[in-house]
Amino acid sequence: MRGPVETKINFIQKSGISVDVPNFSLNILMPLTSASKDYFRRYKKFYLQDDDICWRVEGVDYISTPGILEIVAVEYYANETEDDIDNGLVGALTVKDIDINTDRVERLISGETFIKPKREYTYVYTGLSSDGIWELDKNLPIEYRINEDQSITIKWTASYSG
Repeated sequence: MRGPVETKINFIQKSGISVDVPNFSLNILMPLTSASKDYFRRYKKFYLQDDDICWRVEGVDYISTPGILEIVAVEYYANETEDDIDNGLVGALTVKDIDINTDRVERLISGETFIKPKREYTYVYTGLSSDGIWELDKNLPIEYRINEDQSITIKWTASYSG
């Protein structure tokens, strides 16, 4: 590993405001494995252990020297909202939507998990038994109708999601 070796700070100045531009560069030589070749792709972001600088891969060379993977990375902007900077993990704080409705549930209601205001959504009971009735909290701002196939269509009438 070699770098960073920059001796000056690049900056942009506009309307009396000066902003530094990340300009550190890093060269890494490592053994060429299928895992390292798959992980280090162009524009991939990563952190080094015990370092809070985010790096972005600018170039990958696995052809020039057999068995060696050469990576050229530059300093990049850390994303404090999505990256776990303390543990050096890119995208670790990103929340992925999970559909909690699966076919393995005995009592399953198929439909959207999260809804938006002023739109209609239809829910269908696809569980094992056919008994039961639809019940809604009367305090919620919801309009609904029971369809002929015993599905229910609801519309959130308030101006915020629920």
